[in-house]
Amino acid sequence: MRAEILPSSATCSCVVVISMYRLFVFGLLLPLLVSAGGCLDDQKSALLSLKNDLTYDALVSTKLVGWNQSTSVECCDWGGVTCDESGHVTQLNLNKEGIRGPIPSYWEGLKYLKYLNLGYNSLDGNIPKSLLMPASSLEDLDLSNNRLSGQIHGLMINVSSSRLRNLDLSSNRLEGPLTEFILKLPATISTLTLSANKFTGRVELDMMVAKFKELYALDLSHNHLTVHAKNSVMMNTSTKLNSLMLASCKMRQIPDVRNQSTLKMLDLSDNELRGEIPNWIWEAGNGYLRFLNLSHNGFSSLQKPYTFPFLLDVLDLHSNMLQGDIPVPPRRVYILDYSNNNFKSAIPVGFGNVLRSTLYFSISNSRVVGLIPQSITRNATSLRFLDLSRNALTGPIDPVIGSMKDLRSLDLSLNMLTGSIPEQLETGLKSLSFLNLSYNHLSGRIPQGSNFQKFTKLSFEGNEGLCGPPLNKTCPHART
Repeated sequence: MRAEILPSSATCSCVVVISMYRLFVFGLLLPLLVSAGGCLDDQKSALLSLKNDLTYDALVSTKLVGWNQSTSVECCDWGGVTCDESGHVTQLNLNKEGIRGPIPSYWEGLKYLKYLNLGYNSLDGNIPKSLLMPASSLEDLDLSNNRLSGQIHGLMINVSSSRLRNLDLSSNRLEGPLTEFILKLPATISTLTLSANKFTGRVELDMMVAKFKELYALDLSHNHLTVHAKNSVMMNTSTKLNSLMLASCKMRQIPDVRNQSTLKMLDLSDNELRGEIPNWIWEAGNGYLRFLNLSHNGFSSLQKPYTFPFLLDVLDLHSNMLQGDIPVPPRRVYILDYSNNNFKSAIPVGFGNVLRSTLYFSISNSRVVGLIPQSITRNATSLRFLDLSRNALTGPIDPVIGSMKDLRSLDLSLNMLTGSIPEQLETGLKSLSFLNLSYNHLSGRIPQGSNFQKFTKLSFEGNEGLCGPPLNKTCPHART
């Protein structure tokens, strides 16, 4: 029953932040090149041939639908098309065009093409090896978020002689051994995004770092891979690596990234990591780490002494076995998730003083005891999501919580809170769209203002002393 009213998980809340980072990390905000020359006839013919080979939804398309032989608009000005000064097509951005079916095999007419984005469509079948012909100029290829399937061994014939720098095959149904394909990639690879497929095999991280000197972003997350880090190369080599995403890679050892001076994003979630979180991990990126996800592992503590990077935006340590003192985060953190741990301690009194910029904070189901610090209700006024549920918190709900005007989701359920529900929750939290105070020891009348009318009895049940709508329990008349 509780599942009906619980908010989204911390992982979902991170999606927006991660998406903003990816726009920067993977270079999707490419500058527009202005064509100084007219559209060449052979390029126009090649584009129209490509359009004829594609099956797309005209109701969804905003680019292909406008490619027309009879139009007076130069083909270099067609939607999604960018040309160089000579009128050769160099970029095609056809993402989110409602394209379905296989990828066309004929690309020879677009031999100057450097950037191709077919992401976020419904393409299926294999990736044609003609995309990477030896004479191809293609440097950036994005086929992410489609339904492509099969193995990619066919690409290995041409991939080593290609000019590829950025390759994104994420969120498809591709499968098969990955190591041989990676070894065939040109040493000039800068971003390699292969996450959310069905790739198999063992990948040596040190080998990749040694080979790809220009590697800027690597994402192998959520496949059927085993990634191994010997650390001998990573520890002694400083690369251009900015983003390392290795979620769900069966890792048993943390890669030693302390010498990766440009690293900003590190995701090692859902692996088989145990013991202490080493204090040297905070040195990654020369102490300028911005995103760290170590959730869904078996970490028991943070090695002391430690100092969090002061620019850390996202810190996700949920679903581990952390115990003891609750770590006080850096002041800048926007998303903080400590849920599903085993702290068995109280939230530090001044904890809220460092949450002034925080948007999301959860420490749900972590055996937290004691009072809710007043520093949270008084100083963490930027919070949108606050989840302290499934703990052993005691004491009353601070009426000052009504001053957290941006709060949209509040979950204090399954604790041992006492006293009444402050009227300020109803009068002050106008942005609140989710509320769960169930299964505490609260008493008295539920505030009856219009702001609370959107909440059902699920938000209040399990408090024997509460009365009034939306509960069926009638409040006793006040004595005169």
